[in-house]
Amino acid sequence: MLKFLLKSAFWALEASYNTPERKGARGERRVHSALTSVLNEKDYQVLSDLTLPVAGGTTQIDHLLISRYGIFVIETKNMSGWIFGSSDQRNWTQVLKGGKRRSFQNPLRQNYAHVKAVQVILGIEQSLLYNFVVFTGSAQPKTAMPENVAWGLQDLGRLIAIEKQVVLSEAQVTAYVTKLRNTALENGRETQKEHLENLQRKTAAKVKSSTDKPVARIGRSCPRCGANMVERTNRRTGNAFWGCVEFPKCRGTRKAV
Repeated sequence: MLKFLLKSAFWALEASYNTPERKGARGERRVHSALTSVLNEKDYQVLSDLTLPVAGGTTQIDHLLISRYGIFVIETKNMSGWIFGSSDQRNWTQVLKGGKRRSFQNPLRQNYAHVKAVQVILGIEQSLLYNFVVFTGSAQPKTAMPENVAWGLQDLGRLIAIEKQVVLSEAQVTAYVTKLRNTALENGRETQKEHLENLQRKTAAKVKSSTDKPVARIGRSCPRCGANMVERTNRRTGNAFWGCVEFPKCRGTRKAV
């Protein structure tokens, strides 16, 4: 009986330790530690776990790198199993041992909302921001993945190191870091509670919207910036195609099926 109780207590402790929230937090800590220990602080300023105010609520960003080479917005996913997805899919699929499947939001689309929040707060061009996603667990891709998705910290470092064109001055970097720190809400239970309530309201609004009106004319995601795409018609040929909603800032297109 005692052995059974001990095992039950261990299983309960293990389950609480491996909740998605705690897994995510551990992944974020690993990324933050890697970024701050490897990157030269003279070249990169690291901001982690930022909750920023946006129209209609808040948005929570895992990591921001502000540098002369641009601003890197990084979404962390601490996951295991096989991952299936593409840039234009609304949801990706995780397949665990035993065949258990779980659908989750395309992290590039999720992080695009973070990119837009930073862009609006700083009042800068979107071309100065990079949308990166990093998987920190043992997950492996089973479909061809976009180039801005990293599999492990070493791969993330490679993506960051590629961008070496100076686009910001040191004064701009300092000003942007200061503005983001001053704009971010103070971390704590109240901020977390407010953010979760905002997420619940957004989810409820999306569910209501999907039942109130058709969505056939809007879908997919832009291969260049990750934004939504809308169905348009080529004026010269009359052929339908998908165009980025950020046009003319972004000229991403896809062929209509």
